[in-house]
Amino acid sequence: MSEPEKRTRSWLQVVLIILSLVGGGVVLWLWGPTFWAVIRDRERLQGWVDQLGPWGPVATIALNVGQVILAPVPGQFVGVINGYLYGLAAGTLYSMIGLLIGTAIAMVLARRFGRPLVEQLVPEPQVSRWDELTANQGPVFFFLVFLFPFVPDDVTSFLVGLSPLSIPRMLVLATLGRLPGVFVSSWVGARAAALPWWAWFPLGGGAAGLAWLFWRYQSELENLVVHLIQRLTKD
Repeated sequence: MSEPEKRTRSWLQVVLIILSLVGGGVVLWLWGPTFWAVIRDRERLQGWVDQLGPWGPVATIALNVGQVILAPVPGQFVGVINGYLYGLAAGTLYSMIGLLIGTAIAMVLARRFGRPLVEQLVPEPQVSRWDELTANQGPVFFFLVFLFPFVPDDVTSFLVGLSPLSIPRMLVLATLGRLPGVFVSSWVGARAAALPWWAWFPLGGGAAGLAWLFWRYQSELENLVVHLIQRLTKD
């Protein structure tokens, strides 16, 4: 792609993001109070969830499993929802159970069926890059990948399966590494109803801005975190 095409594409992306933010702001302005009145009625929503019985937690656990293997939705989003519906403790627990099961499945599938299957689930360039980065790395490196943001820890789950590392040991480290992030997501969800609807304008704008920065500079952020991890694990 030529430089003029790259610049045009970047401007189009910026315009689309601005239009999306403006559209979201208009929707919140027009229907925000009504929508927030429903969202703030946590007891009503939790009563509806309680009617699902054990299928409610099963569904959210399955969603976390799926986001590890197929990544259809960000894991942090699921953590916020769990925190809102089930509270801090149960929300964190359900998220961690789903992540643990999903991570175990990813590692075992990679160990059993090898790289051909992994490349069916993860883009080949990403597999090759992280395969090179994690080559000859020990458990501490993988633990920090699970702990730090801006790096694809779900991809790392598959690469653990392609390595000779012990899967049970790595599952323990993956769980410990992910726990702080899951706890924060569930805490945000558990406290969400306490905020007035208009407070979500700056919060939503800030979150959208951070999402755009990550999307726009994903490679740079990822390289920065990888460099930090490599320095921390350097002999």
